[in-house]
Parts: sequence; structure tokens; C-alpha cells
Amino acid sequence: MNSLKTSNVLKSICYIAVPLLIVIIALNSFSVVYYIQNQRDFAEAKDYFETDTFTEDFLYTITRAIAKVNDVKTYDGTKENLEIVNDEKVIYNVSQGESATTDVYVAIPYLIVNDVPIKEINYTLDKYITTYTYDILIIRQDGVCFTNIPKTVSTDTIEELQEYIDKGQYRWIYTNNNAENIYVGTTIKNLQYDYIAYNEYFEEIKNSGAQVYACIKDGDLARVYRNDLTYKLVTNTYKSAPIVISVCCLLLIVSLVYILASIGHKKGYDGIYTGKFEQLPLEVLLVLIGICGAAEFLVTNFLINMIYHSDTSYMVDTGIILFIFMLIIIYVTIIDFFITIVRRIKKHILIKNTICYKIIHFICTGLFSNINKTLKFAILYIMFLVVSFSLLLICRTNPLIIIILCAFLYFSFKKVVDYINKMMLVRKKINNMYHGNVNEPLEESDFTGELKEVAKELNDISGGLSNAVEEAMKSERLKTELITNVSHDIKTPLTSIINYVDLMKKENIKNAKVKEYLQVLDNKSQRLKKLTEDLVEASKASSGNIKLNMEILNVNELIKQISGEFEDKLKEKGLELFETFTDDITQIEADSRYMYRVMENMYTNIVKYALENSRVYIDVVKKNGKAQISLKNISKDKLNISVDELMERFVRGDTSRTTEGSGLGISIAKSLVELQGGKFDIYLDGDLFKVTIEFNAK
Repeated sequence: MNSLKTSNVLKSICYIAVPLLIVIIALNSFSVVYYIQNQRDFAEAKDYFETDTFTEDFLYTITRAIAKVNDVKTYDGTKENLEIVNDEKVIYNVSQGESATTDVYVAIPYLIVNDVPIKEINYTLDKYITTYTYDILIIRQDGVCFTNIPKTVSTDTIEELQEYIDKGQYRWIYTNNNAENIYVGTTIKNLQYDYIAYNEYFEEIKNSGAQVYACIKDGDLARVYRNDLTYKLVTNTYKSAPIVISVCCLLLIVSLVYILASIGHKKGYDGIYTGKFEQLPLEVLLVLIGICGAAEFLVTNFLINMIYHSDTSYMVDTGIILFIFMLIIIYVTIIDFFITIVRRIKKHILIKNTICYKIIHFICTGLFSNINKTLKFAILYIMFLVVSFSLLLICRTNPLIIIILCAFLYFSFKKVVDYINKMMLVRKKINNMYHGNVNEPLEESDFTGELKEVAKELNDISGGLSNAVEEAMKSERLKTELITNVSHDIKTPLTSIINYVDLMKKENIKNAKVKEYLQVLDNKSQRLKKLTEDLVEASKASSGNIKLNMEILNVNELIKQISGEFEDKLKEKGLELFETFTDDITQIEADSRYMYRVMENMYTNIVKYALENSRVYIDVVKKNGKAQISLKNISKDKLNISVDELMERFVRGDTSRTTEGSGLGISIAKSLVELQGGKFDIYLDGDLFKVTIEFNAK
């Protein structure tokens, strides 16, 4: 996965694919919309001049021009409105007609000679309609001519104007001498009479009685060229557009997701890679992006106007090429800005690498570094209140200020919550250390300021404790292994000794001294065997290397059974046993085999160390959900050691060590009880020796 994120080939492919896919999606979407609006034009393969769109646009323009020129009033032969201008009589400033809401268009002044007007060609058609794509000559029914063709030496007569239009590449001529003699001459297929005979706009032209000569302006051929390019683009793409859009959208999403995931990853570099852009403060970066964006917008707007208002197809093509180049520059600007923002977010420096943050950080860590944490918070809070109320008083009705304050409150609250959460993490770490769990270090990068120092110190303490615990565990394991290995090595020769002693005892030995020696040898070897077994069991119990078979045990029955087995041994020592049980059945969950061993060790301890001819008390109590077994006796030797020393291994109650025993009984019993979830305690009060074993009652 990391190799994919750092692949320069994949990154290059995606960075190139994104703008191409966006352009393809935009063009195909435009094709779909254009097709929906002009479906009739795509019934069969046509060029732009064969489309209904072109036909409607052309005829509508002609009818609009005729309607305007028909409203223009001319001199009617009266001498009203005549004035002397430059020693010549002219028609001047014809006022509005009867209706003040209807504009009356005034023809250019006619020259008056002997009180008779000389009718000239009116070149002011553009005065009434300024958005012509065509050169037009309209001869009204009264013989007045209107045109938007500039007056030159070669266009100062009607015949010359007609000849000028007749030279146009795309022209349309309509004459109507009478109702039965209609002539339509054109180089455009869709404007032939057979195609427009029943067109509503053509009907208006016929009813006007005017003659029309029109061709596409040389300067507007570029517009036709643009429209033709658009039509051809839509023709070639609209059928497959839905599939292309779907596939490209999917590829665009995949490319963007990959780019987002791969940003900041570089081959041979661990973590998030940052470059020179990330070193700039965010405010400086935004200013630079704003300047670049404004310049790119102005250039793009200029190129769009250039494409739209070009006079030639060459200029249109040039404008499109420059526009595409400009789009590439805009894309590079956007993608660089996007990359640096994502890198900053991933590196967690988006806010930190701002001038405002550095100023605030300087104030908080520099000026306030020696101030108490609580006092620092109080000062910052007071400053916040002062600024907030000042802004509210200045701009009480400004919603923007209220929004900013709400945002500031939100982020302040979030900061406080974040600080509390980090304090809870520290508290949790301390609690874990208190309970012996030192294997979960705090992430120092998640903290700042004083908390970061606290986290670092806690990790150091935790590491030291972890090392100490590990060394102790290692030492314990080595001790256990040593005991196990030594016990195993002792067992082999010891077994041989015991076996040979048994064989010698079976021989018919007459010598009494030899028999006595054999008896001593047998006792000592058995004692050594018992000591070896106790060593192994103590080692297993202390290390927890024991498999427990937990079950429900009846404590009363267990005590009675062991008491019966030790009855003879207790009588030999003159020990009188007093047992007390609860009225109801007392049960615990424990391993019967190891629980028996615990009680056996306790009874053995009583037999060995209790004062002869004294009393022994065994009590079973059930209280507060706990089952408690209490064993009390009077020690025959003075107990001049502490409870902690007594529970250590190889420590016995008789410091003279005259009795037989390994000093492991109590230690083994304590370990076994704790392994089964119980509690083992010893109480010493003078010569009184008391053991309490406690389990959860069932």
C-alpha cells in the first residue's frame, strides 16, 4: 500500500487525468443540455446552416428589422417641421406621435430642393437594432431604403448595395413585386423557399411588402464558425455522453481519492513530506494565491471576450488555444494550493504555521510562561470577554461578528475539552502505573506545553518501572528454573538411595547398629524427597504455573474430612480440636486438589508447632458474601518474628529448627489460595497464631 502512495508514475497519471476528466465531463454535460434544447436539429446529420436554430435566428432578425424600419416616419410633402440648417431646408426633429408611449423613429434629414425632398438611402439601420450579425438592405413598400452597410464610394446606390450583398458567401434575397411573383434567392439550403414557405416569420416578411437583401457579415463569420464548432461537437458526443459522463465521474473520484491519500508521501521518506510551500505562513500563501487568482481571472476573461468577439476563425482558434493554456496554469495553481493545504493538515501544522497562531503562542508561552496555569487561564478568559463585549457593542447588528464570536467560542470550548481529555489520559496513565500496568506509553506528540513535559516524565518513569518489573520477572524465572533443575538433578540420585535403602531393609541384618543407621538413612532420604517436592511445588505456585480445575466445594465437608485424617496426629500431641460451622451450607469455588493441599499444610503446621496439650480452634464463618476459614492455636515456641518474615520461604516458627519441615508450607498455601482467587492472612498476638483464609461464598 505504501508503495502505491509513493509511486511517481501513478501520481503523474492522476494529476494529468483529473483536468482531462473534468473537461470531458463538462463538454459532455454541455452536449446533453444543448441537445435537449435543440433536439430537432439533431434528427439527421446536418451542419450549422441546416439547423432550425440558424433558420429561426436569421428570419427573426429580418422580421425585427422590418418592423423597426416600418415605424420610421418620412417627410410627407408638407412644410411642417422644416427648418433652415446651414442655409439649406431640412426635415428636423420630428416629435413623437399621438401616443406618448410609442417611440417614433426619425429618418435622417432629407435635403430639400425647391420645397421637394430628395430621397436618399438611409444608412442608419444599426441605430434601431444594434445586434446584427448580418449585412441587411431593406427596401420599404414606399421605396425608402434602409441598410446597416457603411456608406462608401462603392455602396452609395441601391444597385451597388445589392451587388455588395450578392457577393456574400452566405446570402439571402427576397423580392415580392406582387403576390404571385415571390422570389427567394439564397446560398443557404435551409433558407430556400421550399423550407420556409410556411414559417411564421417568413409570413411576416411577406405581409410587410418590403424587399430584403441580406448576407452574413464578414466580421461575423467567426461567430458562425463558433456556432458550427459547437454544433459539430454536440453532434459527435451527445449519444455517448451519459456513458462517458458516468465512467469519467467514477475515474475522477478514484483519481481524487488516490491523490488525497498519496499527498505527503514520498519514496524513501518516512512520515509526511513537506516542501518549501509548507514553510510559508498560511496568510502569506493565501495572499499569493489571491494575487495569482486575480491575474488569472483577468487573463481568462480577456481570452473569453477575444473568442466571443473575434472577427475571423483564425482568431477564434488562437483564443481557444490560449484559453486552454490558461486553464492549465489555473489548474496548476489550484492543485499546488490543494497539495500544500492537505500536507499541512496531515502534518498537523495548518493552524500552527500561521502568523496569528505564532503571535498567540508567543503571548501564551513567552509572556505567560512563568505565570501559574490557573492565573494564565483567568487572564485569557478575561481578555476574551473584553474583546467579545467590545465587538458586540461596536457591531450589535452585524451577523458576521456574531458568527465569528460563536466560532471563537466553539473553538475555545473545543480547546478546553481537548485539554481535559489530555489530563484524563495522564490520570489514566498514572492509575495504570499504580496498578502495575506500565506497558502503555503516552504519545508525546499528542500533548503540548506543560502536559508534554508531564507525559515525557511519566513515560520515563513508566519505562524505568517496566525495566524493573522485567528484571524482577527475569530473576524470578531464573530462580524457578534453578529450583526446578536442581530438584530434578537431586531426585535421580535420591530415588536410587531410597530404593537401595528399601532393599537393605529387606535383608536379614542381625547387627542392631546397622538397622539403626538404615532407619536414620530412610528418614533423612524421605525428608529430602519431601523437601524436593515442596521446592518444586512452591516454585510452581509462586510463578502461577499451575493448571486449576475450579469447582464448587463444600467447605464444611472439606474441614471435617481433613480433621478426621489428622485426628490421630492431633491426639499424639495432646491437642484438643474445637470446630465451629455455620448453620447453612458454606460453598466456595476452588480446585479441590489444591484446596486440600492448603488445608493439609495448615493442619501439619498445627501438629508441628502448636503447644502440646492445648486447644486448637477451627471456625467456618459466612458473612457479607464471604466464606472465611479461621485456624487458631498457641505456639509452643516464642514467636519473635514478624508476619511478613513468617510467610517467607524456608522460615519456620522454631528458630532453632529442631523440628522437621522445609519452611515452605505456609508460603505454598498462601500462593495456592491467591491463585484460586482467595485471600490468605496471618495474625500474631503474643504466642497466639491465627490463619484466616477467605473466599467468595457461592
